[in-house]
Amino acid sequence: MIHKLERMLWQQVKQIVPDKIDTIVFPIGTMEAHGAACLGTDVYIPYDISEHVCERFNYVLAPPVWYGITRSLLAYPGSLTVEPEVLKPYVLDILKSFKRHKFRRIIVMNGHGGNNKVLKDCASIAFRELDLQVAVIHWWLLCAEVTREFYGQEGGHGGIDETGYVMSVDPELADKSYYNDKLVYEHVFAADVYPYPGTIGLYNDKGEGRPDFDYENGKAYSVKVKEKVSDTLKYIIDGWDANL
Repeated sequence: MIHKLERMLWQQVKQIVPDKIDTIVFPIGTMEAHGAACLGTDVYIPYDISEHVCERFNYVLAPPVWYGITRSLLAYPGSLTVEPEVLKPYVLDILKSFKRHKFRRIIVMNGHGGNNKVLKDCASIAFRELDLQVAVIHWWLLCAEVTREFYGQEGGHGGIDETGYVMSVDPELADKSYYNDKLVYEHVFAADVYPYPGTIGLYNDKGEGRPDFDYENGKAYSVKVKEKVSDTLKYIIDGWDANL
């Protein structure tokens, strides 16, 4: 059973928080072009991971934030953004609301690199000013080695890792018929380019990471990712329990 906040009555929240459950998982991403995968990839993946975490540890799952900081891919239709000066106080207000309703620990499950700095700042402020314990998980960074081990290559933006995972959520969230190699931009680290010259970004000099659109691979990969994330969270929370 997953305690999804939006489906609960306020009385039910009062009954379980904080005496039975003091942790809430908060997914966040953005709307952004992802090659031949859906615009919501950066939300669907962290939300799916969050469901697994909440089921494993009996946490409450918050509704996701769909809008984040999109920059280099903003030119592509359907990509949306908010400014850091908007996102930061917005996220902080949500964390303050969690605190008001007696949650003590927040797991922020991030699906988008453009959000990293703002979420790190929010976590630091929430700890210092609200006395909350906050862990921000950037799943694709945490699972980079999982990707290499599973696929035998690195992933990338809209690449084999993200496309495979989002297809495991729903095969219709990607469509191979829209794929062609012109979507791929092998990132030039010595060049800052706006807008990005492709909606699939590969970050190594081997051309690794192109999506394979294999649903079964994606399903098996997603299991490995969820195991890695949940095991890491257990390690973090065990440390909090032992030392704080």
